[in-house]
Amino acid sequence: VEALDIIRLAWTQDRFSYSGQYYQVENLSVVPRPLQKPHPPIGVAGLSKSSDTLKLAGERGFIPMSLNLNPSYVSGHWESVEEGARRSGRTPRRAEWRMVREVFVAETDEQAFKLSAGGMMGRMMREYFLPLLGAFAFTEYLKHDPSVADSDVTPDYCAQHNWLIGSPSTVAEKIHRVYEEVGGFGTLLVFCFDYADQPEAWETSMRLLATEVMPKL
Repeated sequence: VEALDIIRLAWTQDRFSYSGQYYQVENLSVVPRPLQKPHPPIGVAGLSKSSDTLKLAGERGFIPMSLNLNPSYVSGHWESVEEGARRSGRTPRRAEWRMVREVFVAETDEQAFKLSAGGMMGRMMREYFLPLLGAFAFTEYLKHDPSVADSDVTPDYCAQHNWLIGSPSTVAEKIHRVYEEVGGFGTLLVFCFDYADQPEAWETSMRLLATEVMPKL
């Protein structure tokens, strides 16, 4: 919070000082200043169900962003935004809410599963994201049902319950389902992956998303 305060001062003041618990700034001037006035939009991401970061977004009018978690879990994020907004008398707009999702589109559902869970998306989950969440006891954030065992949360499980993968019609249906489940959001942010071994697969996915999925929405 203090860092954000300092950044906003740097963007809007010719010269400023700041005294906080963690940061002390004396007589600082930052150039060049942003072209946008009063400053560029600020977006902050939330993870936990009662995210303090998303409450801050609601309170300050920042863009709220929900990370790539199970939709049934993410649906509670908007309550945090609204709680924060009440502190400052703001009225948050769901159109500003941005949802991060893993998306992979192929010609068929079978191809999409093979190229996602069996490709770079599966590797990232297996080697990085699942161990990271597990280290902080956050694996539950990926579960569609709390009774699911942690050991059952695998790349294949995420592909089935969390990811937006499949043919263009399947992905369009899944995006719409997430939209309805969380109560509406404004922007889909695609979680990108390094498909260095199969760049054509990722390029095809992005092309199909743009030309065949989005028009359906």
